[in-house]
Amino acid sequence: MLKYRNFMMLSWILILFVAGCSSIDKAESLFKQGDKEAALEMAISLLDDDDAKIRLRSVKLIGKIGEKRGGVALLEHLNDTDAKVQREIIVTLGQLQYEPALDSLLDLTANANESQVRALASCFRSYGKEGIDRVVMRYDSPSESSNRGAFKELLILIGPDVAPSIISILKGRSFFENRENFEILQNVKNPKVARLMLDIKFLEDEEVAEQVVEAVGRLGSGAVNATIDVLNEVKGKDLNLRVMESLIRILGELKDPRAVETLEPLSQHSSERIRDAVDRALFQIRGY
Repeated sequence: MLKYRNFMMLSWILILFVAGCSSIDKAESLFKQGDKEAALEMAISLLDDDDAKIRLRSVKLIGKIGEKRGGVALLEHLNDTDAKVQREIIVTLGQLQYEPALDSLLDLTANANESQVRALASCFRSYGKEGIDRVVMRYDSPSESSNRGAFKELLILIGPDVAPSIISILKGRSFFENRENFEILQNVKNPKVARLMLDIKFLEDEEVAEQVVEAVGRLGSGAVNATIDVLNEVKGKDLNLRVMESLIRILGELKDPRAVETLEPLSQHSSERIRDAVDRALFQIRGY
């Protein structure tokens, strides 16, 4: 009798497994045939399947199909009990750029493990500036002070795209108050970050410019070409001398010989202020 019951139980499990597999196979087939509506409907229904592998394939299929309904369904299943399925849902919500999910995704950050944080980083990278701005708002919010470290880690993992959003909160704060903001920018060691930080509108603001000089100067050799490029762009333009001076100072802080060729002609500049900045920068680079 016991053997019979065990046999029946295994049979039902097998039937359910085969049914689940055949359903997701059917959904994927419908998608390939161009029937996205039917495929989406079936994929959404399979998000409640007992088999995590079926749910995972369903999430991936929803990501391929897109549409708002897919985002709604994925948000409802954001707390899936299977870690791999949950990570796939997180990443897919970003791919779909489903805006109503942003707050729920941000709520996961504080207690996220390493693999979840990486999934969240990929997710917010896909959302673009809108999503990244929301991460920065949470990171910078006094009410989230206890979770600031978690949001800081997330921003670093997102990468260079966080630079404009971080730079936008620098103004009106001392370098000490901005120290963690600059740590984020410095940890994202990528030439793209230097180029974003060297936006003319930041350099024209005296308060922000001082902090940009300090931060870019710490980015190392990866910031040299970006700084030279911006200096070459502005040196013939009628801009505030502070912009050119700031760029020259950065090259001095970076102490890279590649900057000498660009700086030497500026030693004959009509402005004494620029000539002095060039002399200091060349001394820092050459050591004499």
